[in-house]
Amino acid sequence: MARMIGAADMGSVDDMGAIDNGPGGTAATGSTPNVRPIGVSPAVHKQEAMGEDWWRGNKWPPTDVPTNWHYVPITRTSKDAFPDQSWTPYWYSIAVIGEFVKQAGWDGFEHQLRAILDAADLKQEIDELVALIDYRAGVMTEALAQCDNIIGYFRGVLSFTPYSHPWTYGLAMIALRVGEFQVMHYKARFNRPRASRFAPALMPPIEPPGHASFPSGHSTQSHLMALCLAEVMPKAASNGTNPDTGQPDPAFGPLQRLAERVARNREVLGVHYPSDSEAGRRLALGTFPLLMKCPTVHTIADRARSEW
Repeated sequence: MARMIGAADMGSVDDMGAIDNGPGGTAATGSTPNVRPIGVSPAVHKQEAMGEDWWRGNKWPPTDVPTNWHYVPITRTSKDAFPDQSWTPYWYSIAVIGEFVKQAGWDGFEHQLRAILDAADLKQEIDELVALIDYRAGVMTEALAQCDNIIGYFRGVLSFTPYSHPWTYGLAMIALRVGEFQVMHYKARFNRPRASRFAPALMPPIEPPGHASFPSGHSTQSHLMALCLAEVMPKAASNGTNPDTGQPDPAFGPLQRLAERVARNREVLGVHYPSDSEAGRRLALGTFPLLMKCPTVHTIADRARSEW
């Protein structure tokens, strides 16, 4: 794919609010799309020479005077290229999936994920989730905001917006969509029931999403986004120090710790097991190098680095 994501039509600064961001308006919200109604507007001048003391109504193009407007010069190549800057990140992030599935090994994580699921102790995990209920009050507002605004939180790590860093924002959107694609692929394969199906005490404060539990989508998307952003943002966003070894370790840096936090908050809400979160992290680690091999993503990452 030769064309890139631009910052066009950005009406908001998070992953849920961009104009023309998805079917029905904004991504996953089903809200009203941005429209451009044209009614009948009064002309600026009355046709007094014709004895009219009222203003004629104009549709579009206006009809009060003859209209002979010109087209932009049309050439043979005019039909060949939709403008780069007119691609919104939401739609192009979906198109990138076509490149991703051409990468050898994109579907090769079942064995690794199966090992995590097989090693999970169901009762022990549910007991942990019940114990985490006590933390809901402290995390509720944050966790609810993260349901549909993962990019918004990552934008807080060294602030950026779709306007200030359009390529960085586009890369984050690609991570969001490819992560979603990957996780739904494996959710359907493993089909693990939610913990609240087994434990009445959990009573999740939100309706559990209408799909299987394993792996965690928020964990996959957040960890994949952290890895992609670490490729382009200043090292301050990803540098960390392992407290046990005293050595540099990205796992303790801001981006990865935020991804860990987003995933953990889903456990506090009672909609994911800890093993769901770990599987999402592992899936993101495996997906990331394949995603960076996609020609379009590689080019976008290069452009995103130049924004910092």
